[in-house]
Amino acid sequence: MTDAMIYVEGAGESNQLRIRCREGFTNLLKNCGFEGRLPRIVACGGRDIAFDKFKTAIKEGNRAYVALLVDSEDPVAHIEKPWEHLKKRDKWICPAGAIDDQVFLMTTCMETWIISDRDSLRR
Repeated sequence: MTDAMIYVEGAGESNQLRIRCREGFTNLLKNCGFEGRLPRIVACGGRDIAFDKFKTAIKEGNRAYVALLVDSEDPVAHIEKPWEHLKKRDKWICPAGAIDDQVFLMTTCMETWIISDRDSLRR
């Protein structure tokens, strides 16, 4: 575990769903080679909650790295400028001290794939 935290949109309102979401992202990161240096995953439910928690963490400044992972909801015009997309789409302002490299947008096709290809998801 590192001193990094990722605030993730998703998992709904129940504690059980948030636990399963954290487990899923943890397993994904382990499979991507992050074993031994995993960030703490915070499943937040709705996107506004994830953004609020991210803003608070940035303001507190007590983590080495803080990131936000939310659905893009729409096509992204400039993939290297996620805050620009979020400002246009959600009216979110990049918090002071945050940079584009701290926000990750899940593509809309991911949600479709997750729902449509359950066999691959299980594997």
